[in-house]
Amino acid sequence: MIILNRYKVTDLKKFKRFMFISILFVSILVFASMTTLNAYSKDIPKYNYITVEEGDTLWTIASNYAEKRNTDIRKLVYEISYENNIYNASIYPGDVIRVPMNAE
Repeated sequence: MIILNRYKVTDLKKFKRFMFISILFVSILVFASMTTLNAYSKDIPKYNYITVEEGDTLWTIASNYAEKRNTDIRKLVYEISYENNIYNASIYPGDVIRVPMNAE
């Protein structure tokens, strides 16, 4: 068998073994890199930044996002307060706060 008119394969059995091992090695590398990327992408925090409007409270903001995340509103109020360093639950119109989207 001649490959690309440049190399001549003298032992077909060795060539097949080499190709099998090469493909297996590349497949393992691809699989390992994909699982590593998936594992670390969950640790990256994701936020939704919102601007506080007149009449908004931490509770109303948390209730809007709690349904999407399927979590308790009280827990989300705590997470929003913690992420934005809000200690007395006072937010004002025009404030930009971040709502954690993937926190546990």
